[in-house]
Amino acid sequence: MPIITINRPEFFLQANLDEYNRRIWIQDYRVNNATALRFFLLDLAKVQNLEKIIFPVKEADLHLLRGEEFRLEGVIKGYFQGADAYFLTFYLSEKRCRSGSLLQEKQLLEKILGQPREYQSVLPKGFSLKLATGEHTKDMAELFNTVFSSYPTPVYDPSYLREAIQTGDIYVVCYEDHTLAGVSTAEIDWNQRHAELTNCATHPDYRGMGLNTILLKRLEENCRTKGIHCLFSLSRASSYGMNLVLHRLGYEVQGRLINNCHIAGDYENMNIWVKPTLNSYKYLYQNALAK
Repeated sequence: MPIITINRPEFFLQANLDEYNRRIWIQDYRVNNATALRFFLLDLAKVQNLEKIIFPVKEADLHLLRGEEFRLEGVIKGYFQGADAYFLTFYLSEKRCRSGSLLQEKQLLEKILGQPREYQSVLPKGFSLKLATGEHTKDMAELFNTVFSSYPTPVYDPSYLREAIQTGDIYVVCYEDHTLAGVSTAEIDWNQRHAELTNCATHPDYRGMGLNTILLKRLEENCRTKGIHCLFSLSRASSYGMNLVLHRLGYEVQGRLINNCHIAGDYENMNIWVKPTLNSYKYLYQNALAK
């Protein structure tokens, strides 16, 4: 997924041109002329035949960059080196911006939010947790291939996983003897000091044992020790189990990205879950919609 860098008097931009998921995801930006930046992104998406633009913007720029083209789909507190990010999106495809599962997913989420925030994080006897290294990438790739029929990033490729570890992402694996039972990842943006907890996969033979909870707790601990305090996760809105895990771990829902990525065979909506740092911001996203 190529990263482009554009540096002009009107704006500076770093963006991920994601052809597989047919989207542009802005990584970093500075803006002197908001209109020029918005039009550049729209033209770029059209030229590249992409369907969606995802643009996390700082609060100070929200009124400049939102315009009539973009809509607000979520908020992540602390995303930009401690400053909040407001996730603006634009759709170039009528089909991409519509989802027939929103009502079902809303009802599922309401059911989850009504559950107590209780969990057990005791590693079963005979299992071990460890930080993944290059020697684990073959096992991880095989597990991802077993669990997901499609995935937004090339996690089926051991070389991709090896490079991700070498560049600073944290992978935690759970083994029973020599069998990989589960894996989770913290994809870290070291410039912005945030981490997305992702790539959560449990082998079908080991589901129902609470391994995801244990893996995510270990990732949180590792991120905190490295000075990464903004933690978030994008969870398939249709997944009861993964959303429940994040709810139990104290994450708050702060929006939903519509048809965000291609996973498990189709485009799926993704709930934005964010770990509060100091004070609760349960209504941050709702309040942001009024701005």
